[in-house]
Amino acid sequence: MEQNKLAEHQLEAFYHDLFVEDQARDFVALLGGNPSCGEIVDMGGGCGFFAHQLKSQSECNVKVIDMDVTSVKACHELGVEAIQGDALSPEITGREGVVCFNLILHHLVGESETKTLAMQTEALSVWKRPHVKYIFVNEYIYESWFSDISGWLIFQITKSPILSWVGRIVAVVVPSLKANTFGVGVRFRSNAEWIRVFSRAGFRVKASLQGQDEEVSLPRRMLLIKAIRRNSYLLEPSQAIN
Repeated sequence: MEQNKLAEHQLEAFYHDLFVEDQARDFVALLGGNPSCGEIVDMGGGCGFFAHQLKSQSECNVKVIDMDVTSVKACHELGVEAIQGDALSPEITGREGVVCFNLILHHLVGESETKTLAMQTEALSVWKRPHVKYIFVNEYIYESWFSDISGWLIFQITKSPILSWVGRIVAVVVPSLKANTFGVGVRFRSNAEWIRVFSRAGFRVKASLQGQDEEVSLPRRMLLIKAIRRNSYLLEPSQAIN
């Protein structure tokens, strides 16, 4: 499966530690401070801010896997173990006990909804292994006024070269519609949609935490967005693995 990838100048917009404290807080609340379940892997962990936060408050070994060379280098400078790798075919050592996906799944997009769903599912299902006890997911939730349409509309706009060009022009006048993913695509989903993705990948939700609702501007409401929040999920295999 060919993944639509952000350009280097687009990736730079994600070199920040926003939301890390919230993610670490939810991780500890769902798993405890020192989960006795092996190595923690942060998929698409960027510059290592989340991994560093976990290391500073626990005795767990945390490793980042990210496809961006600059991010991997930043991890090393921060004292975080990191290797370059793809979410769809990561290096698996057998030591992993918990795998984290912090605001990463919505960036796994292809040229169509079918391929995008397959990628998001595969990124999770590749970790359905006997030694992996849990998957921790922190993800954007886009609830719609009508039939989960908001995330689909945003995907169609951001992946289309023509619609993205129009979107960039509109965003100059309406900054709240600016997107760092124009021309590449981004696939947000509702809570129910993400749970279906988890189930499709072979996982069930053991526990979850609902984030606070963010402000939805009037222009964004034109995309039929009812609510935006960040939820955290603790996933476990939906059936025993022999």
